[in-house]
Amino acid sequence: MHKIAVTALACLTLAAGAAPAGAAPVTGPDAAGAARLRIAWRAGPAAGSIATAPVYLAGSTYHLESVADPAEVRALVRVVRRDAGTGRRLPFGTPAIESIAGYRPVADGRTLFVTTFREQAHVWAFHPDGRVRWSRDQPGERFPHPPMLAGPYLITVSRSGCAVECEHTTVFAWRANDGSPAWSYRLPGGYVQAATTAGYAAVRITTGGKSTLTVLDTATGGPLWSRSVGGGSGIAVDGTHAYVADGSLRAYGIRDGAPGWSGEDAGYTAAYAGRHGILVTAGRRYAAYDVTGRRRWWSGIRPRGTLTVDGGIVYFQQSPSRQGAGPAYLVAARASSGAVLSRVRIWDRVSVGEVAVGGGRVFTKALLAEVVAFAPARPH
Repeated sequence: MHKIAVTALACLTLAAGAAPAGAAPVTGPDAAGAARLRIAWRAGPAAGSIATAPVYLAGSTYHLESVADPAEVRALVRVVRRDAGTGRRLPFGTPAIESIAGYRPVADGRTLFVTTFREQAHVWAFHPDGRVRWSRDQPGERFPHPPMLAGPYLITVSRSGCAVECEHTTVFAWRANDGSPAWSYRLPGGYVQAATTAGYAAVRITTGGKSTLTVLDTATGGPLWSRSVGGGSGIAVDGTHAYVADGSLRAYGIRDGAPGWSGEDAGYTAAYAGRHGILVTAGRRYAAYDVTGRRRWWSGIRPRGTLTVDGGIVYFQQSPSRQGAGPAYLVAARASSGAVLSRVRIWDRVSVGEVAVGGGRVFTKALLAEVVAFAPARPH
């Protein structure tokens, strides 16, 4: 473990997770509202193409768009801000930024965080109006992992020693309020997956067909444990366990890595932990477990992409896997039972995209073409 050397640059950062204490609550509709969802507005790109799904902060939505460089020598991205209620474009105080790719922003209730990458990564933190709150250079040679929140820390990941294959993976922690570096921890190189919750960061490194899961204490940056785990597509973490989806769902003690329990082998490839339990997805189903390993329910609905859980409601996109087979839908279901509350058509083609909630509304994107907002219809 070593301290991070930084320069005081303006920065853009991407944060995901629960809002810290004192942050304004970010909530979607209640169950009655989720059962009456309808499209409220939709908006195409302001310029270029939509690179990320939107996030919600303080009455606005934010997403990244790819922007053409007039000189045709740089790859640029721009943060686009829209009124969450109407979809009207609002001013954002920072212009386009050079970046090879767009990484989805995250917000903690007060600040928008974004990561950009050219020769190296930059982490940016913005006020809701787009003024830079802080920014930092992040060491690393290849595309960074999307950043996440863990309580008061912003967690980012980089890879280095990449002449052929990257030799090192480094986890960085930044204090979200001012961007000051807290710690960094180096791991071997390989394919990286990461998950965070308040107090913990879990990182799985896969190389040569073998996977190792390491859990770090985010207060100190020190490793709590590291162990070999099965391959697979997803990990998750909460205050009691780290979870690995490797066909089944396996739980390991968060403090010591001791094997806890495992669910049935149903081809699970992704896991999502929260106060309503652990959700897992497979090719043609998704299911929920409690923290003891008991399966609470399963559903034959096939989620397309990631799940978002808010206020006891699960949101996700659903569409056929064959290109052009559409249509695509936004699904809202009860986290307690999997019962579908609403299924609203997004458009007539296949789509995939993350879902955000806030201000009593729900937001997603239709591929690279549109940001789409949903709101409860007025009750009859």
